Amino acid sequence: MTKRRYSLTIHITSLFLVLTSIAAMILVITSYQHSQGLLNKSAEELSSENSAKLEITFESATAPIFTSLDFVANGDSLNRGVPLHQNRGLIASLVTTFEKNTELVGMYYASKDGEMNVIRLFTSESDTQKFGAPSDAKIMIHEMDVKGKNNLYFLSPELDILSQNIKNDNEFDPRSRPWYRNTRLDGAIQLTEPYFFYELKTTGVTLSRRSTDGNFVIGADFTLDSLSGKLHSMAFSEHTKLILFDRKFNLLAHHNIDTQLATQSGSYNEIKAAVKTTVFDAVFNRFSDNVVYKTVNYEGVDWSVTIVPVMLNNDIKLRLAEATPHDDLLDSLLSMRDKQVQVAFIMLIMSLGIIWFVSNKISTPLKTLITLTSNITRFEFKKTRYPSSIIKEVSNLTHSIQLMEHTLHDMLKLLRETASNRDFALLSKTICKQSYQLTKAESIVLFTTRSNTEDNFDLATNMSIIPFKLEINKFIDDIEWLREKLEHGETVHLQRNQAELQVVANELYTSDNYLFPIRNKNNKLVGLLFLGYEREITPEQSDKHEFLKELLSFAEIAKENITQIEQQKEMLNGFISLIASAIDTKSPYTGSHCQRIPELTTVLTQVAHQDTRYFPEFEMIDSQWEALHLAAWLHDCGKVTTPEYIVDKATKLETIYDRIHEVRMRFELLKSEATTEYWQSIANGSDASMAKNTLIQKHQQLDDDFYFVAQCNLGSEFMSDEAVKRLQRIADQEWTRTLDDQAGISWIEKERAGPKISLPVKEKLIADKQVHRVGWGDGVDPKQHWSKEFALEPGELKFNQGELYNLSVRRGTLNDDERFLINDHVIQTINMLNRLPYPDHLKDVPEIAGGHHERMDGKGYPLGLNGDELSVPARVMAIADVFEALTSSDRPYKKGKTLDEAIGIMTSMATSGHIDPKLYLLFLENEVDQQYANDYLTEDQKCHFDRKGHIQKVKEYIKEQAHTETKECELPA
Repeated sequence: MTKRRYSLTIHITSLFLVLTSIAAMILVITSYQHSQGLLNKSAEELSSENSAKLEITFESATAPIFTSLDFVANGDSLNRGVPLHQNRGLIASLVTTFEKNTELVGMYYASKDGEMNVIRLFTSESDTQKFGAPSDAKIMIHEMDVKGKNNLYFLSPELDILSQNIKNDNEFDPRSRPWYRNTRLDGAIQLTEPYFFYELKTTGVTLSRRSTDGNFVIGADFTLDSLSGKLHSMAFSEHTKLILFDRKFNLLAHHNIDTQLATQSGSYNEIKAAVKTTVFDAVFNRFSDNVVYKTVNYEGVDWSVTIVPVMLNNDIKLRLAEATPHDDLLDSLLSMRDKQVQVAFIMLIMSLGIIWFVSNKISTPLKTLITLTSNITRFEFKKTRYPSSIIKEVSNLTHSIQLMEHTLHDMLKLLRETASNRDFALLSKTICKQSYQLTKAESIVLFTTRSNTEDNFDLATNMSIIPFKLEINKFIDDIEWLREKLEHGETVHLQRNQAELQVVANELYTSDNYLFPIRNKNNKLVGLLFLGYEREITPEQSDKHEFLKELLSFAEIAKENITQIEQQKEMLNGFISLIASAIDTKSPYTGSHCQRIPELTTVLTQVAHQDTRYFPEFEMIDSQWEALHLAAWLHDCGKVTTPEYIVDKATKLETIYDRIHEVRMRFELLKSEATTEYWQSIANGSDASMAKNTLIQKHQQLDDDFYFVAQCNLGSEFMSDEAVKRLQRIADQEWTRTLDDQAGISWIEKERAGPKISLPVKEKLIADKQVHRVGWGDGVDPKQHWSKEFALEPGELKFNQGELYNLSVRRGTLNDDERFLINDHVIQTINMLNRLPYPDHLKDVPEIAGGHHERMDGKGYPLGLNGDELSVPARVMAIADVFEALTSSDRPYKKGKTLDEAIGIMTSMATSGHIDPKLYLLFLENEVDQQYANDYLTEDQKCHFDRKGHIQKVKEYIKEQAHTETKECELPA
């Protein structure tokens, strides 16, 4: 069974999560249990607080009444004998007391004679209806005595009598009421036990005191509505139940109790029976000056039930019963617990993130080590800086693996650079650079031998901070044993204070010096690496020497490979130069065409490479320059297949030789025949004078005709239709052949000649014979050998050597068949070059070499490509080929053009779609023609021309072309 493993981050985070969760649970549970212990005390304190609130409420509500009672008792308004309904001052002061105390429902005073006066204030419409008062009445005055007086007066808010009810039916004696009897002579205000006000249908108490003179008892009825209202505000929660009892457990006020108990007003037993069905049953009828607390389970809910005394004064005590569910009492605690849990959870999440971050910081170096060590097994070295760690062991391990990975990375990088390097100059710099990075030596010098057969060393690269001024060859020769050790592959360690170095002490500035030999596969010493240290080397530097030796062993192989490749390149370039020279040498008239084109092409390509105006994206790298070099040298290699006489054809009748000589001999024969005819006519008795004139005219005509034919043969002028007709008339003349024209010729020529004709035979003076028609051989079409479709069209014949046919060529010396064969050299160049196995960086050689006869307008050959389909080097070579051909002075069929003539022709070609106008503009602006002229043109050809005029003409053409292309792009498709 595979054992599952998890990351260090998960381990650390999980451990923290478990421990933190346990700690949080313990804290929450402990806090909750402690809260349960505080429940009893909290309930008692809450009830005591509510009792105090009721006492304060009663005291604050009755204080103004106490003041009013004292005011009336101490005044003289009671002894004046004025009826109350007429005592407007007393009424006004009492109304003010009513308005300030809503629980005050009536005030009155009774004399010791049994006379009683009552004043009430109406606060609602129900009050007026209850007493049958007018609707706009505000005050009721009730005057009565024990003799039967029973008068009611209803006053307006302005204290005017609105109506009165005079009766004599009073039976009430105030002196029998508890509020009257319980008053004290010292004038202290007394309070009755709560009782039910029958007229008002509410429970209240009466406050009373005796007047100062002792003749009157002043009382005030005070309802307990303020206490009942206070109960609503004292409820701890919406489920809290509150009941206010008097000392006989009569219900005075309540909050949130059931209807049955709230409406109960019967005997004590009836009230007790009603309470028994409520949560207050456990504390009902329990008297104590302290808080009575009980936990009750009522209807499946735990309740905290308390009963506390409410002291209205020293004699009057009420009882406040309160019941609150445990959950409500603990709600804040539970809320606090939930908040604690939430805060703990949030803190846990935050801590989890922090721990995850910290554990990641701790484990990241380890993860990186795992990744990088995995990369090492796959040989994927990136030489990145490893993350540091605050853990010492991890940091040390990270540092060790980093050193190992960096060392392997450097070694493989050096091996790749060494193996892939094709330039020893770059390789030598790489070796010295890496040697410095490895050893930090102050002097690093690399030497190589001049050739495999010489023992002397040449400086290859010097990367020294402290200068190295020794002449290495003399230094090695002066120390006899030094060369022998180096040739045996031993590393030589030399210290500046050694006896052998005293001679060169003034030239050697480093104290600790090492010589590392570089040997080839034949163990021959081919190089030397010198390391010089300003001070004695450290063990770390010494350790790097072994690595450096391994590097140099690969450098030895790379140097040998580079040397072989360079030798092969030199041989290839020499072979290419040999082919080009052979092509040029093949014809004494083509001179050094194949050798001049590479130089001219290179110069103009370099100009285009540096241009940022017309060719901003064109650039050449080393491999492309190599391809251009080969293509320029081999651009005419197909000419090896072109017959030499066609390449060098200076006259129309020239093949291997100029056949004008045959034609001349025929004219000579005709002149001889004319002379013979002259002598025959003289012998036959003709007039000698007339015969002589005829002969002279005949000779003159033949001479004129021959010189005309000879002029036609030169091809220097365009032949008009009249000249062609005259040539035809001359050709129609006959001469007599008496010898077999197939005698002494090859069998191939005999096959072309056809059947023999009996002699003597009359033949045309200038003839197109069957033997002049040379076919392609066995009916072969040259297109069958083409690798692609070319724009050239071969003729019916390979050669047509007909005399009249060739002399009739209108311009130049070449006929159509010969023109095809001349142009065919590009096809042959492409076919020949396509057969070569090129490396990737030389794949473009056939395209560049085969495109120098293409035109920008697509009318060139061999493929008929336009400018967009041609590479820049191919277009450059086209310009170079045209310029060299125009200015060449070694062509047999024309003279070399002067610069003025050549530039005029090329400007015309640039503005007519023949050559690239932008490249040609660079050609003019950078005066490439002058550089070429200085090297290759004769003094007669070097002449001044209007360079600015030609440049302006080409620029205008370029602008016109750009404008035309823009308009074409704007046309709808």
